[in-house]
Amino acid sequence: MSGERITYEVTLEPDPAILRDFEAWLEYHADEMIALPGFTGATIHKGEDPETGAALRIVRYELEDRAALQRYLEEFAPRMRAEGIARFGDRFRATRRIVEEGRDAALTDARPCPNCDQLLWGQYCANCGQRARTRMITLWELLQDAGDLIASLDSRLWRTLALLLFRPGRLTLDYLEGKRARYVPPFRLFISASIVFFFVASLLTDFNIGDDVVFDEGTPQQEAPPPETAAEEQPLDFNVTVGGAKFDELCNVDYQGVPDWFAEWIPPERAREICERITLDRGRSFLRAVLSNIPAMMFLFLPVMALVMKLSYPLSGRYYAEHLLFLVHYHSFFYIFSLLLILLEQGGAWLAPGMLPTGLINGAAFIYVMVYLFRALRRVYSQGFWLTLFKYVLMGLSYLFALVTTFVGLLLYTAITL
Repeated sequence: MSGERITYEVTLEPDPAILRDFEAWLEYHADEMIALPGFTGATIHKGEDPETGAALRIVRYELEDRAALQRYLEEFAPRMRAEGIARFGDRFRATRRIVEEGRDAALTDARPCPNCDQLLWGQYCANCGQRARTRMITLWELLQDAGDLIASLDSRLWRTLALLLFRPGRLTLDYLEGKRARYVPPFRLFISASIVFFFVASLLTDFNIGDDVVFDEGTPQQEAPPPETAAEEQPLDFNVTVGGAKFDELCNVDYQGVPDWFAEWIPPERAREICERITLDRGRSFLRAVLSNIPAMMFLFLPVMALVMKLSYPLSGRYYAEHLLFLVHYHSFFYIFSLLLILLEQGGAWLAPGMLPTGLINGAAFIYVMVYLFRALRRVYSQGFWLTLFKYVLMGLSYLFALVTTFVGLLLYTAITL
C-alpha cells in the first residue's frame, strides 16, 4: 500500500474580502507545491459550504506514495504553511486529509487508463480526460472530433474577441479570477494576433521606392538602368539623395565623436560594409528584415514594460506575471484592432476610392486606443481616476523611452545580421 499514489487534499475557506487575492496567490502556491520532491500534480476546485454558503477552495495534490507525503510533512510543510499565514494571517481556515486511490463501485473490472495509466473512474479518465474505450475509431468519429474542436475554438475565439475589443481590462480580470477555459489562452492569443497582423502588414507594405520619391530635400529618383546593363553602367549610383548625399556617398563613414566601445564593436570597415549592403537595393531588404524582426522585439519589450508596471504598482499585491498578462492582453487588442483598421481602410479604398474619411477614422481610433488603456488600468488595478491618470502618463513616458531604445537596438541588430 505504501507504494501506491495518494492524494493530499487541502480545503481552504478564505474570508470573502480577500477571495480574489487569495485565489491568485493559491495558483502560485500550488505551482510551488508540485515543484517539491514527490509531487506529481495538483488540481484546484471551487466549492461551497452547504450550511453557511461560504466559498471554499479545495486543492488536491497528487504524490508518488506515502513516503513522499511523509517527507513533505516533515521537511517542507511548516515553511509552505507559513507563507500563507504571513500573507493572509488568520483570514482563512484550512483543513487537510489524505485520500488513497479507490475505484468506482459501478465498475466490475478496474483497469488503468490506456493514455496515462491512472485508475479509471467511470467512462472518462479523471486525470487526462480521455474516454475509457480502446476499440478502433471510425472515420465518422474523427470528423466529429474535428467538428467539436472547431466549434469549441470558434466559441472561445468570439467570446475572447468581444471582451478584448469592447470591454477594457475585463478579459485580464476574468483570467486572474480563474475564468480561463472559456477564453483563448493569453500567449496563444498574443502570438496568433501578432503573426496575422505582421503578415498582413508585410503584404500591404510597399517596399518598392517609386521613381518620383524624394528623400528630404534631395532630387527625384531617376529611372534605374535595365538589369542586364546595371552592373556595367551604374552598379550603385541611382542618383537618389538623402539630405543632399547620394547613396554611395552615404557610406563614407565618419567616426568622429563616436564612443570607443562602439568603434571597437563595429569598426569603420564593418560599418561601411553594412551600409553598402543596405543601400544596394535602396533599403528594401533592410525594411523587410526590420518588419520581420519586430515580433521578436516585442517579446523582449513586454517583459521590460511588465517590470515598469510592477514598480508603478508596488502595493497592488500583484505578481510580476500578472502585470505581464495585462500587457499581453493589451498588445493583443492593439494588434487585432489595428488589423481591423487596416482592413477597413483597404476595403474602403477598393470599394469607394477617396470616399472614406481616413483621417477622421485614424484620429478616432487613436483616441479609442488611448482611452482603452486608461480604462483597462482602472478596471484591473481598481485605483482612483487621478492616481491612475498620473501612472498612465508616467508609464506612457516609460513606454515611449523603452520602445525607442528597443527599436534602435532592433535597427542595429537587423543591419548587422542582414
